[in-house]
Amino acid sequence: MRACSLGPAGKVSFLFAAALTVLGATGASTGVGEQQSGCQPYDSTWIGELSEYQALASDTDSITAVGRTLFHLPQLPKDSVSLVSDSATCMRAVLAYGRNLDVPDTITPRRVILVRFGPTRYVVGDPHVTAGEFTIDMVFDSSFTTVLATFAN
Repeated sequence: MRACSLGPAGKVSFLFAAALTVLGATGASTGVGEQQSGCQPYDSTWIGELSEYQALASDTDSITAVGRTLFHLPQLPKDSVSLVSDSATCMRAVLAYGRNLDVPDTITPRRVILVRFGPTRYVVGDPHVTAGEFTIDMVFDSSFTTVLATFAN
């Protein structure tokens, strides 16, 4: 996601792009190179993405509600959505993400962004796995069982 706030038109565009990816192919391209697996270090990009997910969780308008339903995410207070950096949780996210790629790959080292949605959901994305200009994100439950295999963010 881009580090900006979405107005109603942006939410519609975001949801439309995500729905197309869910319904379409996830022709992911990777180019992660040599690196250790785990979570991405925080920077302004991820803080912006966190803000977008906090809005998705907490906004009450009908467009956002459709997005939450589409992505199987709960409505939560904004402060219930947070970035995760715990190394054990990050490694579980990396493996779950790799298992759900079009061509499963749990061997390639990857650095993901991991967002916790309350006690029941995680959103995982690898900035090096994309569909066009969008990052491929996945939704997992608290045990990293797949809830939604892919959507473009």
